[in-house]
Amino acid sequence: MQKNMPKNTLLNLKPIQKFIEGVGKDIKRYFGKDRGCVVGLGDDGFIYGLGIYQWMSQKNKNINFTAMDDNGKDLEEEKIKGRKVLIVDNDIISGKSYKRAMETMRARKEGLKIKDIKFAVLCDRTGLADFSVEGYSAYAPWSLERLDGLDLKIIQALSKDGRKSFVDIAKGSGLSPVAIKNRVERLIEDEVLKIQGLLNMTKVYSVSAHIEIEADQKTIDRLIEKFEKSPLVYHLVRTSGRYNLMVSIATPNLESIENFIAKEIRLEPEVKHIEVHVGELPIIPKGWIPPII
Repeated sequence: MQKNMPKNTLLNLKPIQKFIEGVGKDIKRYFGKDRGCVVGLGDDGFIYGLGIYQWMSQKNKNINFTAMDDNGKDLEEEKIKGRKVLIVDNDIISGKSYKRAMETMRARKEGLKIKDIKFAVLCDRTGLADFSVEGYSAYAPWSLERLDGLDLKIIQALSKDGRKSFVDIAKGSGLSPVAIKNRVERLIEDEVLKIQGLLNMTKVYSVSAHIEIEADQKTIDRLIEKFEKSPLVYHLVRTSGRYNLMVSIATPNLESIENFIAKEIRLEPEVKHIEVHVGELPIIPKGWIPPII
């Protein structure tokens, strides 16, 4: 970890500004006038934690900063002794790193007389953090662990040919066509499997673009509503970090990409910044269902 950085330079970075705007008031309220320590977790957490420390130290001179990995390596224990602790990271995805870090800190709580321990992140996908700017689930309601090998083979067969008969799928499976039919119906009923027609992208389009967008939440919601109706958009996802929306489009030519950006994105006054990556048609997916306008 790079631990020698010019003072307050991180406060000029937009991701740090976004982090402070989102959780700064909560963090300030947490520390109050007490002595505290910001602990950056890992490489990303080091940057975000140092940014929070630089911001807090302007208002509270009783704030320290240190860093550690989720097992406590590199932690300067004298800096957290007798203080409130705030562990900072960029993202909680599975929660494993969060749990290890919290267990590491709690194991030191009594010996170092730590007053309290909280956790702050930019994006919390699990709902574990005390303070977070964004939160969304990283988990599907159906786990692949609940699908056995035959289920996966059925899905694979139908993904290649949605009209494949139960008789053909049953061959070599050890099951009867009726058993295959029952499995398919169960998968459809559980909304795990959907059989539908897809547009072959290679026959209609020739180029694609991946566009990252930074905007306020209301603008993002408005863009999502608009993009969901676009016949060019085949991938749309909210993200954490500087850019909070990613949209992928497929078009017949480069001019169509320019028109899409000009008319669908740049006309939105609250869009702060965009980054565009133009390339060939996607390797995956090769087909999708464009909405009918």
